[in-house]
Amino acid sequence: MVKTSQLEERIKVLEELQRYNRGLIEASIDPMLTTDNEGIISDVNEQMVNITGHSRKRLIGTPFKVYFTDPGKAYEGIKETLAEKMVRDYELTLISQTGYEIPVSYNATVFTDAEGNVKGVFAIARDMTQYKKMEQEIRESQLYNRTLIESSLDPMLTTDTEAIIIDVNEQMTRITGRSREELIGTPFKDYFTDPERAYKGITKPLAEKMVRDYELTLISDKGKEIPVSSNAAVFTDTNGYVKGVFAVARDMTEHKQLEDKLKRYTENLEVMVEERTEELKIQQEREYSYNQIMTVLNASIDLHTMLTDGLNEIAKHLNAPFGVVYLYDAKNNVLRPAATHAVKKELLTEQYELGEGIPGETALERKTLTIKDIPQDQRYQIEFGIMELTPKNIISIPIVFHKNLLGTILIGFRSDVSNGAQQFLQRVVSQFGIAINNAQSYIMVQNMAQELQEYSGQLEKSNQLKDLFTDILRHDLLNPAGLVRGFTSVLLSMETDEKHKELLNKVHNHNEKLIDLIETASKFAKLENTEELEFERNDIGEIFKNVASTFAPLADKKEMAIEFHTDGEYFANVNPIIEDVFSNLLSNAIKYSPEGSRIIIDIQDDETNWKVSITDFGFGITDDDKTKLFQRFKRVDKKGIKGTGLGLAIVKRIVELHDGNVGIENNPAGQGSVFWITVEKA
Repeated sequence: MVKTSQLEERIKVLEELQRYNRGLIEASIDPMLTTDNEGIISDVNEQMVNITGHSRKRLIGTPFKVYFTDPGKAYEGIKETLAEKMVRDYELTLISQTGYEIPVSYNATVFTDAEGNVKGVFAIARDMTQYKKMEQEIRESQLYNRTLIESSLDPMLTTDTEAIIIDVNEQMTRITGRSREELIGTPFKDYFTDPERAYKGITKPLAEKMVRDYELTLISDKGKEIPVSSNAAVFTDTNGYVKGVFAVARDMTEHKQLEDKLKRYTENLEVMVEERTEELKIQQEREYSYNQIMTVLNASIDLHTMLTDGLNEIAKHLNAPFGVVYLYDAKNNVLRPAATHAVKKELLTEQYELGEGIPGETALERKTLTIKDIPQDQRYQIEFGIMELTPKNIISIPIVFHKNLLGTILIGFRSDVSNGAQQFLQRVVSQFGIAINNAQSYIMVQNMAQELQEYSGQLEKSNQLKDLFTDILRHDLLNPAGLVRGFTSVLLSMETDEKHKELLNKVHNHNEKLIDLIETASKFAKLENTEELEFERNDIGEIFKNVASTFAPLADKKEMAIEFHTDGEYFANVNPIIEDVFSNLLSNAIKYSPEGSRIIIDIQDDETNWKVSITDFGFGITDDDKTKLFQRFKRVDKKGIKGTGLGLAIVKRIVELHDGNVGIENNPAGQGSVFWITVEKA
């Protein structure tokens, strides 16, 4: 009985141990399985079921190899384990039930029975998906970093802590002319003109962690020396221990060449600055002299004073011993002396024709003439007796303003004349031309002012005579014309003989024409002398309607209709004389339109103005005749209709006095014309 109880207890312990061991197997996050010696699956844990997607029942009893992309390699793994007792990190690719491929790494060992006989293989798989992904990322990162290093235009290398080269990029092999294999493993210092300095360039970063712009001279395999600037820093392992030095060299050949060029340029610039400083000093002095001369030239409008003072100032600033200004007399075609400096004036009386002597040749050619070494030059037969000091050189320059010859100026010098001095003299002489022209213009203006004053007096007398004539015309001619009108009217009322009546009517009509001419001519004469009018605020619509009412009998006689296309108030700044404009325009429209036609009067808003138009349906006016209409005494052929030719000229003058405009257009609705004016709104 006791023995049975012990056996049960032992069985119970074994069962607990078995459950514990199975619990460990099932708790593993790695897939586990066992196979027999033929590679047939005999057991799996739950994780194996999860990773394959197959049930335990489906897996047990099936060949291990069928669940992998490479069944042969999977089976070889089982055989290798049975032969070697174990395998480590055996890589396979498992295929799940859905076809998903999972990279796994196997560790496998054999298991035996109690007697030590091999019963099969126990394998643990590790899902390597994340590991493979990380591995790929590391490879790509490594490739990326290496690509950056190799794509650099600067040579790069690494050394160990003893300054032995352990890696280089492609640019380092190019600049040295040596292969990677030749460089790696050799001392860094061997490739420089100063090995000790090169060695310090490696040891210094080891001590200070980095070095910047460390200059060395590299020697290529062909012996070419290349100046480089090196930046270097230490690199460490993952634990922070210094492993060596990473250096980047920059080819400074072009930089050094630029430095040399800059140095030479700086040296040249310093010389140029010194020269330019001297030039500026001279230029400043000449500018001061120029301003002084200009001040003198502008100080007087008197021609003789301006020429004399200006010439003396030129001689002073150029240190010239003598000078003469000749003015050109275009009427007599000669050059006469007008101003002198250091010349015996009593001896200077000679004048020159164009082409004669130095002044004449300068004037004729209109070019600067330079005579050097005067004592030896006998071409111009210069009489030195007229000069207080004998010069060595003479410069003669034409004085020209707007292509017009004004004269010449001669300046004598004791020594050779620099180009700068000649240019300065040319500049000054051009201002002489302006000053001479201004002085001569002033004289001309004075003469013209005198003439204008005399003419103004004559014009004033002429205007007074014109006004007197106008008054005589109106008073002395209208009176007898009025008497003729009265007598012909009485005789017409008494005469019974038709022939006599016809003669009297002709006298009456011609007399009426004479009266109309006297009235319009008198009115136009006064308007021409009028400069301003007084304006009042008036409704021009009402004014026109009043004018139209006075012409109603004449329109009715020709059975014509006067239409007003106006409604409202049209206030404008006008003088009462504006009524004459409307009267003339309406009278012409009635006079030159056929019987039974119509006349349209309209007033339109034209922003700040009123536009008044009179449209008729008469004969119309050609484009050529339109340009004549508003000129005095200009008439166009109007089928025998008589007129003075002053009516529209009066219209134009009155509208202009109102700051308005007047015009004519073709009637867009048919035959006829549209006359229009504009007046300012009030």
